[in-house]
Amino acid sequence: MELLNFQNLSHFRNIPSAETGKTMPRGEFGRRRRAASSNEEFKNLCENHKLRQAFELFSTNENEPNSVISSSSYGLLLKACSKKRALQEGRQVHADLIKRGFEFEGFLQTTLQNMYAECGSLDLARQVFDGSSDRGGIVAWNSMIGGYCRIGELQEALVLFCELMEEGLSPDQFTFSVIIEATERNSALFVGKLVQSLSIKMGCQEDEFVGNSLIQMYAKCGSIDDSLKVFDGISGTGSPVCWNSMIARFAENGFYGDGIEVYKLMMENGILQTTTTFGSVMKACAGLEATWEAKQVHSQLIVHGLISSVILETALVDMYMKCGEIEMGRRVFDSMNERNVITWNSVIRGYSQMGYVEEAFELFGMMRKKEMIVPDKFTFPALLMAATKNSNVTEEFIEFFKAIHAYAIKIRLEANRFVGTSLVAMYSSNQSLEDALLAFEDSYSKDIGLWSSIISANGKNGKAEEALWLFYDMLFSDIKPNQFIYSTLFIACADLSTMETGKQIHGHSLKSGCPLDVAARNALLSMYSNCGCIDEARRIFHSIENPNVISYNSMISAFAKHGLPTEAVQLFIEMKDIRLKPDDITLVALLSSFSHAGLVQEGLELFYSMKENHGVEPSYQHYACIVDLLARAGLVEEAERFVNEMPFKPGPSLWQVILGACSKHHNVEIGERVAETLLELEPNEAITYVLLSNIYTKCGRWVEAERVKNLMVERRIEKDSGVSWIEIEREMHVFGVEDRSHPRSKEIYEKLDELIRKIKEIGYAPDITFAAHNLENERKEESLYYHTEKLAFAFGILSTPPGGPIRIMKNLRVCRDCHNANKYFSLITGRTIILRDNYRFHHFKEGKCSCGDYW
Repeated sequence: MELLNFQNLSHFRNIPSAETGKTMPRGEFGRRRRAASSNEEFKNLCENHKLRQAFELFSTNENEPNSVISSSSYGLLLKACSKKRALQEGRQVHADLIKRGFEFEGFLQTTLQNMYAECGSLDLARQVFDGSSDRGGIVAWNSMIGGYCRIGELQEALVLFCELMEEGLSPDQFTFSVIIEATERNSALFVGKLVQSLSIKMGCQEDEFVGNSLIQMYAKCGSIDDSLKVFDGISGTGSPVCWNSMIARFAENGFYGDGIEVYKLMMENGILQTTTTFGSVMKACAGLEATWEAKQVHSQLIVHGLISSVILETALVDMYMKCGEIEMGRRVFDSMNERNVITWNSVIRGYSQMGYVEEAFELFGMMRKKEMIVPDKFTFPALLMAATKNSNVTEEFIEFFKAIHAYAIKIRLEANRFVGTSLVAMYSSNQSLEDALLAFEDSYSKDIGLWSSIISANGKNGKAEEALWLFYDMLFSDIKPNQFIYSTLFIACADLSTMETGKQIHGHSLKSGCPLDVAARNALLSMYSNCGCIDEARRIFHSIENPNVISYNSMISAFAKHGLPTEAVQLFIEMKDIRLKPDDITLVALLSSFSHAGLVQEGLELFYSMKENHGVEPSYQHYACIVDLLARAGLVEEAERFVNEMPFKPGPSLWQVILGACSKHHNVEIGERVAETLLELEPNEAITYVLLSNIYTKCGRWVEAERVKNLMVERRIEKDSGVSWIEIEREMHVFGVEDRSHPRSKEIYEKLDELIRKIKEIGYAPDITFAAHNLENERKEESLYYHTEKLAFAFGILSTPPGGPIRIMKNLRVCRDCHNANKYFSLITGRTIILRDNYRFHHFKEGKCSCGDYW
């Protein structure tokens, strides 16, 4: 603000206010009337915070004989400066009142001190406060304490609070209120409780302002029960303030049902309901999606004659939309005489949340063209939400969304963090990661929400490595990760099986002090499980204070993948004991554990009792588990019959399971029949040819096997190349069959040859069943020595400290020869080998495998 002209203030005269009783000179009455009118105008200007006009009038009155330049005039100016936060102007007024000798007047000192405090200049306020002889009484103390509280200086405020009582003054309700509010902002629960105890001792415990501050403080500090205790102590006053506060705190903290119950008690006790009451209770109804209660609140609004308020009508629209009552929300919306941008945002968001893309776009067009309302930073997230809520967004609507992006750029909102976050989410939900990254880079304020959105976008779309690199960039930007980001990164590490990176991120979360919620711990559990650390996964599970269904599902699934059916069943029983209802995913995980262990009878009993005992209708995934269970157990005919009788159309994956079982159990007849079905469904899928060729090879039918291989060549079908990888010091080392591309290839082959010689000495014999039949036996054996997992193991021996476990990942099913070799490797090296193939984990230790040779 431009500084005002004070050059004439020093010439103002203080006219005596006492009457002389003498005959008034001609014109004196008019002058006095004009002066009174001018003083009244000056007062009005100050009270309406019109500083420039007030100072101009103050200056022009200097020649008026009856103009009164009093301390009250300065008081009015200082209050106006306080309201406008006009520090420089306030200092000039201070300087002028010193010249006139008003600086020692008590009320002016308090007003001056308050002006400095309101303007954020606590040092100057403190100088005025300390320079006062009596420190202005409780009002001055409150002003000073309140000033420190506003800027977050709780410790300094508490020091003054103690000094106040040492000087024999008693804190009032305002003193307690500002101190309590400061403890709320600093989450200083212990200090808040001490202040509450003192307020009770001083007789202020039933004051509604003190009580309201306590309710808010306890809720902010996460102690909603203490808020309720305070409320119970002051709710009998009949004032709506504490009732409104309690309802609002319940709604803010997610205790929506409790908020509605307090509202019902408020009505029963005849407490006046205000706009604040309805605003909070509508938020509670929306959070609980309580349609019946929402309609009752709507009725009460009509009874109280508040339905014409645009704020409350907008809240009504928002409440109905969040309750899924689209028609009711739209009815209220259409009946409104006045609608602002917030109203439009609410109705657009409602349609978007329900996945009604077309309707959301139609409303957006009406908003702009019919009512000429310019969208704000919340409109675009409301509209773009439709892209993430609707799984069937057409190409046409994707183009519409891109047009919305262009419009956001046109009105210069694309760089806003709210808009940027919604654009990233929209593009990522449609797998347009390149566009998502561009939207991310366009945002000028990259807050934690925007970083979360782009990291999650990459993680969900199979770009786990990119998600990790973005995390490192975020750390360099001094953004502190939250629980959601850690959860996303744990999932990314699980997908990549990068245990070392996952452990580092886990360590970072512990060091940062960020408490991991249930969702993040569930992701962490899955990460350790997917990386082969079942014991660490178990430890994480037991560290979850209140595990949910997802926690149990994740742990049961981990036990299944690691071949621990007994532990899976025990956890399932524990889940039921604590009255946590299993869902369809729970039963898929349990059936999978039975399949891995060959527990056919147990699996069938569970499957056929799902509906009766657990209220879960068998889905396609459950049928798939039974097909796998039967096929692995060699019950190929039963598996084929089961597939043909299931109420779902079988997909190729089920037939592949049966074909793989035919290869393992030498069933040519069913194998040929299933292969024929698969070739009709997927004529270019390599796995069908490979499995059929294996069936013929295993049965010694070399001509048919060769014919299948030649057919693959003719049709230009290539089978997936087998690869294995091992993580050493956060770097992935990948090996193919007979791969010599690694920089340490010579060492690896020498170490592997040494290991092969040693295990052959104690009984290992290469399984040449699947080696090419036209090779000499010696060459057949050599072709098995350099399989991918064997090369990875040799490198692991060379690169890790003695005695530690070696973790290897493989993209295909482990072959019988490598499975056998790894048992011998674990015996001669004393190492535990954890091998994950494309279906499960194998833990090799002391010459045995956790799968019991059943896989």
